[in-house]
Order: sequence, then C-alpha cells, then structure tokens
Amino acid sequence: MDILLTWVGARDPAWQNPRTKRLEPGPIISLLQSRRFDVVYLLLNLESKVDDFRQRATSVLRNCQRHFPTVRVCQKPVDLISVTDYREIFFVTNDAVQDILGEEGREGCNFFVYLSPGTPQMQTVWVLLVQSGLLPARMIESTPPDLLAPGTPRWREVDLTIQGFPQVVNPGETARLVGVLQARSENLAAENRRLRAENDLLRTGAGVSAGDAIPEGFQLREHLLLRERALYVLALERSRGNAAEAARLLGVDPPAFRARAATLGVRRRKKTAEGEA
Repeated sequence: MDILLTWVGARDPAWQNPRTKRLEPGPIISLLQSRRFDVVYLLLNLESKVDDFRQRATSVLRNCQRHFPTVRVCQKPVDLISVTDYREIFFVTNDAVQDILGEEGREGCNFFVYLSPGTPQMQTVWVLLVQSGLLPARMIESTPPDLLAPGTPRWREVDLTIQGFPQVVNPGETARLVGVLQARSENLAAENRRLRAENDLLRTGAGVSAGDAIPEGFQLREHLLLRERALYVLALERSRGNAAEAARLLGVDPPAFRARAATLGVRRRKKTAEGEA
C-alpha cells in the first residue's frame, strides 16, 4: 500500500498561472494525475493567519473523491504558530508523522513524502525526518507543468544516499513531546508580545495621523513609549530574535538596543556571573 504525506500549500487545489493566466491543478492534484497512491494524508495548518488551509484541504478532498475515488484521503490538522520556524515545524510535523505511522502501521506500507507544497522550511523538515529514520519514507518532488521540458516526467524521487551525508540524531519520545511544547510556547510568546504592542497602540490612540483629531486623554509620553516598544518588537520579529540585526534595522548600537529592549520588556536581560548584564 502506497501512502503519501504532504502539506496543503497555497496553490492547492488549483492556482492561476501568472504566465498563462490559466487556472491549473495545484501540486497535489497534479501529482495524483500522474502517480497512483492508495492513501493521502493532508497536513494542514490551523493557525495560519494568511490563508484558510482547512478550506483548501477540503477542496482537495472533494476533488479526489470526484476524480480519484479509489484514493483514501485523510486530513491531519496541526497547530503551527510559525511556518518558518525550523524547530517548531520539526517537532510538530514529527508528532503528526508518528501518529500516522501508529494509525497505519509499517508492515506492508510504502510511505512517500511530497516536498513541493509548503514553505522551504517545511520541505527541509521532511528531509530531516526521512534522513534521521524517524519517517521511513521516500521523497518526491514535482515540476509545474508549464516548466516541464517535452517528454520530462512531472515528478521524480529525490535520492539523498550520498556518501558522507551528515547523520541526523533521532530524539527520544520524551524529548520529542517536550520539544513540541517548548517550540509552541516560544512562538506563542513572540506572537503575544506583538499583539500586545499593537493593542497598546490602538488603546491609546498612538496610531493617529496628521489629519486626525487628537483623542481625549492622549498622553504624548505614553504614545512615544508605546511606539518605541512596538518598533522594538517589530525589529526583533523581522530579525527572528537576532538583537544585532534588530539594532541595525532601527539604527541603534547593539549594546544600547539590548539595554533598551530589556527596559521596555521585549527582551530578557542576560545574566552574567556578576549579576545582570
């Protein structure tokens, strides 16, 4: 039995090709048109703020029921705060994968992972899971139909059996579960800081423009403080927590940035042997 694991991407189940202006099948449907599978697991992110992947997964499911009635399609929702955070993606995806392996069993099953849909970080995590042995699967990638050379197959298997390829360590079960919770917690904390900063700006009328009336009770010092705090939060988010890069974005010296970020409560002050740095 051949079982495919794939993320539901922003081009599923169909997308408009900007070059041809035509509506074309997305990566999942295109693969199923040229490669048969018995079961397809659709991993979809419920926490996405830019797209409704539950709706996309349902559309893929209905399309499969109409055109590939012998394929059993299963939706696998996950809670992923950041689709670009390697750690969180790794722990959350591995958690979902182990559930699937437990549900399907391994005997008589040939697992495949589809690298094409999803973010680059998601694709990298598939490779890590396969290369570490956490997921006994083969990897598949595809090329959009309009980019295919004549006579070229739509999909191919990815072979990484390279001599001297780095080994990826398989974490224990406890480490896996702890990692999921830790990665989610850290990304939720970052998201919470961003939302709090935005809420503070809205609450105090700090987003006023030159053409607006100054709201009743407006406090200039609080306005400037909250605006500064929001910019510090934004800079840290853009730099993925790298204080030196965040300081560069704001045009501030890194030591001064770190000290001010700690004062504003958007970054913890590091402790040294002498006390606080």
